[in-house]
Amino acid sequence: MWQMALEIKKDMLSAGVTPNIVTWSSLISACANAGLVDQAIQLFEEMFQAGCEPNSQCYNILLHACVEACQYDRAFRLFRSWKENALQKDNCEDFGGKMDNTIDLSHTLVVSASIPTRTSASSHGHFSTRIPFRPTTSTYNILIKACGSDYYRAKALMEEMKEVGLSPNHITWTILIDICGGSGNVEGALQILRAMREAGIQPDVVTYTTIIKVCVENKDFKSAFSLFAAMKRYQIKPNMVTYNTLLRARSRYGSLQEVQQCLAIYQDMRKAGYKPNDYYLKQLIEQWCEGVIQNGNQRKYNFSTRNRTDLGPESMILDKVAEHLQKDSANSISINLRGLSTVEARIVVLAVLRMIREKYTAGDSIKDDVQIFLGVQEVGIRAVRQESVVKEAIIKLLQHDLGLEVISAASRIGNDRNQDGINHLDKHSNMEENAERVILRANVHSPTRKPVVLQKMRITKESLQSWLTRRLDASVVR
Repeated sequence: MWQMALEIKKDMLSAGVTPNIVTWSSLISACANAGLVDQAIQLFEEMFQAGCEPNSQCYNILLHACVEACQYDRAFRLFRSWKENALQKDNCEDFGGKMDNTIDLSHTLVVSASIPTRTSASSHGHFSTRIPFRPTTSTYNILIKACGSDYYRAKALMEEMKEVGLSPNHITWTILIDICGGSGNVEGALQILRAMREAGIQPDVVTYTTIIKVCVENKDFKSAFSLFAAMKRYQIKPNMVTYNTLLRARSRYGSLQEVQQCLAIYQDMRKAGYKPNDYYLKQLIEQWCEGVIQNGNQRKYNFSTRNRTDLGPESMILDKVAEHLQKDSANSISINLRGLSTVEARIVVLAVLRMIREKYTAGDSIKDDVQIFLGVQEVGIRAVRQESVVKEAIIKLLQHDLGLEVISAASRIGNDRNQDGINHLDKHSNMEENAERVILRANVHSPTRKPVVLQKMRITKESLQSWLTRRLDASVVR
């Protein structure tokens, strides 16, 4: 609210209160943040006329305003003019302060800010003693940012910093990485990161996020994920931008490893307390899963035409997919669909099948049937339950769309609630994964004593083998 700030300044003057350096800096900053570069410079001139000597922060605010408004040349002209006047002040001190300090500074400042050529020494002579400018590290950081994509100019400014006795900080190095990477030079950006460490400056989260962004924009995903791992090793906590940069790195997933990488980052993001907007990631996972369904003429199942209301913002489908894709497939595979909607169950099943297909292509063999657990249903309830709806949809998917052999089964569990009953079940289920035992334990220790039926089915390993062989042969022909 820069206009209100200016009104308060008027009230101060009316009340006889003299603005000090903090007042002027705040006013200049308010206009600069609003993108009003000319207004900020006018306030800077008024500050001089009021007899208040600016500090380095005031100069830096003006330079930053020019850069944010993309007035890069103006920033450099102001910097050159101030620097030269500061040097002339040192050279003119022998005159014993006899120079005329009453000349209006505003005209000269406007001229120096608007004319690209170097202002003559004579034009500075009348006010040089009133320019106390000394560049700081922040000054050079702002100017390096003003270099845009000119890496060599930025590098020269960093060297100039060192010559005047200023040390580049982590912000300086980060800006240099961004400029170098902006031209597509990923290797150069990585070299700057190494040089930064060698100089004794430790990269922070902004530095890592910047170079990860450079890698992602140039499709160097391997380096991006490697840098993310390095952050974790150095115990640098990623921020929201870091996570989103990696999660949005790809426009599609091609391999199981890529999916597992992004799902791991998604879970890490949730554990860190960030609430991700996972709509985009869900889309990519769905497309990857639906890629399992593909017939001879390459017609891909169009999931986008389906009703997507089941995958709202509260859907935990990504966590479910991650849970199943992170399982060790050395033993028999089980899929727990308990509590999932029809759409969610479909995605989980397809994700596991795609994982099986990729591992089979890599040399893994099919060792057992795939067990699918749907949940429990109390005996005597005739109403159609969600488990039954999901069951019908999954059977249709597996048999009709994929041509797999599915065998339905049901286990009736009584109301024996002691641990021996559970152990007895475990002995007779030693070929199945923990999913069934978890479901049974949850039921045995529930308040109800009514007997229930465990809804389950299995995909035979023979049909899986045949399906995978057909797909492998089809890909070889293509």
